[in-house]
Amino acid sequence: MSPPIDVLITGSWDRTIRFWDPRVAPDQLSCQTQSHETPERIYHLDLINNNLVVAMASRLFHIYDIRNMSSPSQQRESSLKYMTRSLACMPDGQGYATASTEGRIAVEYFDPSPAAQDKKYAFKCHRQTIDDVDHVWPVNALAFHPKYNTFASAGSDGTVSIWDHKVKKRLRQYPKFNNPVSSIAFNSDGSKLAMGVSYTWDEGEDGVRTAQQPMLVIKKLGEEVKVCLSFVLVLFLIVDVFPSCSQKGGQIDFTFVTVYIILRRSHNTNASLNLIPRFECFSGECCRI
Repeated sequence: MSPPIDVLITGSWDRTIRFWDPRVAPDQLSCQTQSHETPERIYHLDLINNNLVVAMASRLFHIYDIRNMSSPSQQRESSLKYMTRSLACMPDGQGYATASTEGRIAVEYFDPSPAAQDKKYAFKCHRQTIDDVDHVWPVNALAFHPKYNTFASAGSDGTVSIWDHKVKKRLRQYPKFNNPVSSIAFNSDGSKLAMGVSYTWDEGEDGVRTAQQPMLVIKKLGEEVKVCLSFVLVLFLIVDVFPSCSQKGGQIDFTFVTVYIILRRSHNTNASLNLIPRFECFSGECCRI
């Protein structure tokens, strides 16, 4: 459902995007209000603000402004080499994430400027090495947290992970299920995550014989979905800052000290700055605060 215009938008393998208005009077023949053709079959679509992202076969992506659907505002090719399996837009409206059948996720931005496009990247996930053999599973679903802009990914390996795409870091991986995780979604305030666990036919008919009963899991979320930024600063320090350090004739006995600072940014009004009391002298004795 599209919040700005309050309609339902669907995409199909018949290569059309269709708009539907469920408020249409029942005596009318159809509640369809618009229909637009696309060059390929539609696998996934998602909407944020007025940007409609459509993922198609042949690794094609179209980005539409829903206020003018006559032609896409941008046409792109997927950053991933294999078929698109999932798609989700960022709640802050800056871009979207997409994932493939080959265990990779790409983070993209709407802004077409070179500076913004330089920030896009892709990474491997939902993979495991078993007996020296690399196993790769499809990423079946993506979902962004509505408050913190972190996102969750679900794979056919039976795991769900939480990612901070700004610092390119996995925040949490939940315990593995015995079946693939086929679908995920956050609730409106981001306090819970729903996970659909069921066989996804990755192993064909043989996998059906060993697949377990499908189930729906609702998980209550904690601090793992919040953003955590880490910064490392290297500082040249004056001797009287560290009186405990050994000195020779009033001269400091070490070259320099590294200070590791972790900035934890929450989405409350206050941000806390924590200093780790670890100082490493690269010559001379080590000193600590």
